[in-house]
Amino acid sequence: MEPIKINKIIKACDGELFGGAGLHKTNIEHITIDAREAKVGSLYIPVKGEVHDGHKFIPGAFSNGAVCTLSERKVDFPHIRVGSTFKALKDIAEYYRSKFDIKVVAITGSVGKTTAKDMIASVLSKKFSVLKTKGNLNNEFGLPRTLFELEKFHEVAVLEMGMNSFGEISRLSKTARPDICVIINIGVSHIGNLGSRDGILKAKSEIFDYMKEDGKAYLFGDDDKLITLKGSGLNPIYFGFGKENQAKKKEILKADIRGTEFIAEYRGEEYELNIPYPGEHILFSALAAVAIGKDLGMTKEEIASGVADFSPSGMRMEITETEKIMILDDAYNACPESIMAGLGVLGYARGRKIAVLGDILELGEHAEKLHFETGEKAACTDIDLIICVGELSKHMYDGAKEKLKDRALYYKTQDDLQRDLSDIIKNGDTVLVKASRGLKFEKTVEFLKKKYE
Repeated sequence: MEPIKINKIIKACDGELFGGAGLHKTNIEHITIDAREAKVGSLYIPVKGEVHDGHKFIPGAFSNGAVCTLSERKVDFPHIRVGSTFKALKDIAEYYRSKFDIKVVAITGSVGKTTAKDMIASVLSKKFSVLKTKGNLNNEFGLPRTLFELEKFHEVAVLEMGMNSFGEISRLSKTARPDICVIINIGVSHIGNLGSRDGILKAKSEIFDYMKEDGKAYLFGDDDKLITLKGSGLNPIYFGFGKENQAKKKEILKADIRGTEFIAEYRGEEYELNIPYPGEHILFSALAAVAIGKDLGMTKEEIASGVADFSPSGMRMEITETEKIMILDDAYNACPESIMAGLGVLGYARGRKIAVLGDILELGEHAEKLHFETGEKAACTDIDLIICVGELSKHMYDGAKEKLKDRALYYKTQDDLQRDLSDIIKNGDTVLVKASRGLKFEKTVEFLKKKYE
């Protein structure tokens, strides 16, 4: 990060300095919420998480070189007293972001926002110096950490924004002040907290709360909820498969387990693109990237090169080929829409197609119904065997078994499944593994890799 003086930080978070005579004009060269990452020149911000209160790690931060800390109470170290360290974190990040004359691209959606972030960043990096959200740092703790990585040489920041309740996206938008806002879709993730897809649309639309006055919105035009924003004054640019979209798919040239070649069209120009990863859903992200890249002055060649160099984040449709089987590791997270997208990718495979599907979390009172419906829809795909694992997935199994009969199996736990896997998985099979993050289905992925190496 670029150095900032402590007196600027005090003003940004409306704090008061204690125990730090002469520190006002000291430069802070690093800001962290993890005391273990503190170093010489650091400001430590102790936030309260679900398990730990960061205040108890203040001594450790200073041992590692921190020169100052924020605090909600008196401590025996130089500190800036604030009412809420969590709010101060965002206030300081907002101030730091304001120091940079860059384009900020903010991305949200129910499913696929990380893929969209990676795709858009890959394309824009062919012309601009790009900072993008790392890993899952897409919440009110993570987004400030990303912003603190901004340097003078950056020209664009591509930021992912996640949420599970009303107000979160608005606060993230306030911190980031986006120039470009992208919404990939409105699904049912977090419907347990937000009540309905209309509630989810409202929560996701908070991304526009602090968009720059001359900002642009890019929305997935094949989504029945997002299309309702057409007359909202946003004047959005729509991308998708439908002919009414501005950025759209014109023709699929080739599609298989290794990727997709297709022709996109935007503003009267055609783009021949090659995405090196499978799945129809990735095309939507490529279309968004085409539109944004074109509108930011990129050439067709630069855009095509960025799409071709796209690489997804870990555990998002990672393909592993052992000597015996192919594994599609999509275990990072799951919702009904992403499960169907994963099954679509599995459909490209040769040999037997087997899906290992686990619980979808955060569906609230809709959980049983949505699991059952997902099972029904999964049973209508070209999949040879569906294995449902987990307590909620019993309802997914119930939805699939009427059509699939003995081609649907159910296990309560991954351990139960693993005891039978050697009898189920045969040489030449392709296995998709997909579940919500809390289930840690990477355990089954690792089991498969070792068992069939």
